[in-house]
Amino acid sequence: MSADKIKIEAAALFAEHGYAGTSLAQISEQVGIKKPSIYAHFKSKEHLFSTLIDDAFAAEWRILHEYSSLFEFLDNYVKRYANDALFRFLITSSFFPPDHLKEDILKRFYDYLDALEEKSREILQEGIKTGTIRKIDIADTAAMYTIILDSILVELCYGSRERTEKRLDVSWRFFWNSIKKG
Repeated sequence: MSADKIKIEAAALFAEHGYAGTSLAQISEQVGIKKPSIYAHFKSKEHLFSTLIDDAFAAEWRILHEYSSLFEFLDNYVKRYANDALFRFLITSSFFPPDHLKEDILKRFYDYLDALEEKSREILQEGIKTGTIRKIDIADTAAMYTIILDSILVELCYGSRERTEKRLDVSWRFFWNSIKKG
């Protein structure tokens, strides 16, 4: 059994049940192996969880640097939450981190959000240069974009996909119309 298969199943279980609500026995059962086989790849549940956190943040940093459309990035979040266990794990673990890892996870998540806001500023600045949007207060607009993202993340954790898509549609239309007018 590969470590990757264990990580995929563990990410889905941690995303659904949290750190405290997921046991190595559940993970091994889901993977179809005996619990001691997990120890061939991971020292402990915490080691497995921390490895997943590292993998999830690394994936998000790669994606952050690839996107160039503010809407597509938000829309991608909604789609990925439904289909990507590692992404779902990252979001739920950032909202509900285990107490002993809370400080580290939140620092990393806030660093990611700060970088996302900076990337948003760059995209907005490019929109002003190309005339796609009128002159705006870029810092405030990027902060508002991050607020919309926060709202979408909360809705993903607590609501349905339909509800999330509705919120995204309404918030995006209002946001985009506001920045097009300047």
